[in-house]
Amino acid sequence: MKPLHVALVHRGQQYRYDRIDGQFAYEVPEFTWEHVEVHKGVRDLDVNQWAGRFDLVWLDPGKYAHTNILAPKRSQHKIPVIYWSLYPTLTRGHLAKERARAQYNANLVLVDDLKHWGGLGVPARRLAYSVNERYYYDRGLARDIDVNFCCFPGYSYERGALNKWLASYCKRREWSYVSGGRYAGDRYAVLMARSKVMVHILRTPQTRPPRIFDTAASGTALLSNPMPVVSGETWTIGEHYKTFRKPYSEKIAPTKNPKQAKMDDVVCREIASGLDELLGDDSWREIAENAKRYVLAHHTWATRATELRQIVHKELGL
Repeated sequence: MKPLHVALVHRGQQYRYDRIDGQFAYEVPEFTWEHVEVHKGVRDLDVNQWAGRFDLVWLDPGKYAHTNILAPKRSQHKIPVIYWSLYPTLTRGHLAKERARAQYNANLVLVDDLKHWGGLGVPARRLAYSVNERYYYDRGLARDIDVNFCCFPGYSYERGALNKWLASYCKRREWSYVSGGRYAGDRYAVLMARSKVMVHILRTPQTRPPRIFDTAASGTALLSNPMPVVSGETWTIGEHYKTFRKPYSEKIAPTKNPKQAKMDDVVCREIASGLDELLGDDSWREIAENAKRYVLAHHTWATRATELRQIVHKELGL
């Protein structure tokens, strides 16, 4: 099959250009692409103007003000549009918006989990997140950070409080600790590669984060809530990552002034036990190595590009 030229339509954030969170991360034989930047309020962007210049349009997920980002409606497209939905299950309202956006704009929908995507009248296929293993990798740095909790505290009621508890617990155990935002340029990837254990609390129990892939590729052990089960994958608890049931987030929180849940040694006892086990006898190394081996074998962009090319050929005839 010939390589396809793709219009990557996305917001203007730098990480969308750097492709640190998924598909189209680096050159592959199956695709070439150009970036098309749009603003939050984009509406009725005519995709037919690109017919002949591109083979297909890839609409990145992101915060958009309108459902009808692209025009005309999918039935009148002269160039097929793929909508990739990364976080459809954050809230019921979010899922409804994602479905509506996909139904209006897309000729093909690609998602991590198919169970919420029936009845659209648009083909939906599974295409999991792919790690950029050239950005997230074991950089050979000293593992001088025992515990890492790099995530935005505003995305759940629990994260800010958990950050405070983790800082306190690590200080008592004389472990080094870092926390911070998700997209901190190269600093995030470097901090990951310096860490032994990454702690993660899911934003919702149904939402699988890219962090499980990125942490694994970095050679870092993950301690997290149990991940949602996804068909065709074998992320095994105790082999590829360690888990805690509580605390957990029931729903996504507002990003401004989120109410903080109470965290103490009782609430966080499963996290404490997991950290003690992983760091006490260096068992984090085996967990990290198992996960890295698995993700590099099955979840890189190079692997995903081959899957994507086959899907496009079957569903869109390209």
